[in-house]
Amino acid sequence: MKKFSVILAMDDKNWIWIKNELAWKINADMKYFKDITTKNEDLGKLNAVIIWRRTWESIPSKFKPLSDRINCIISKKLHTESLNSKIDDFVLHFNTFEHALEELDRKENVENIFVIWWTSVYNIWLAHPLVDKVYLTEVDWDFGSDRFVEFDRSKFKLLSQWDWQEENGIKFRFMVYEK
Repeated sequence: MKKFSVILAMDDKNWIWIKNELAWKINADMKYFKDITTKNEDLGKLNAVIIWRRTWESIPSKFKPLSDRINCIISKKLHTESLNSKIDDFVLHFNTFEHALEELDRKENVENIFVIWWTSVYNIWLAHPLVDKVYLTEVDWDFGSDRFVEFDRSKFKLLSQWDWQEENGIKFRFMVYEK
């Protein structure tokens, strides 16, 4: 089974969301997110992003589907799934994370898998045995958010860390961890 990476942004107290959306708007973070989730070594392959339905719904319509990636939406409300989908389908629907991973594992055109999730289940995927890397945008600010992620960095090795940057008065940096 293919390994996957988790990509997320959180403030210095591990808070991530407020009122069902990111607590901050940092254009450099959105560019980083796109760069990481679309970059691959084999030009004949695509990366896949696994997205929970509520996260998918929070993305503005003009940005859906996320371009140059296979978008896998997870929703327990689904009655049918995109199992055995065509190799060039760019939006797939599944009712479990495991079904999405199984389908992506069968596709020869998938290079990397990224999990873009909702806060209540990030904790599960950060502890999953197939998680390989965590791409973290750390924001140096307490936004008083209402969603928390438990990310025990001691269980990961820090691979790289950028210098602090600032945009709109908000300090942030990019970090990559490996399990």
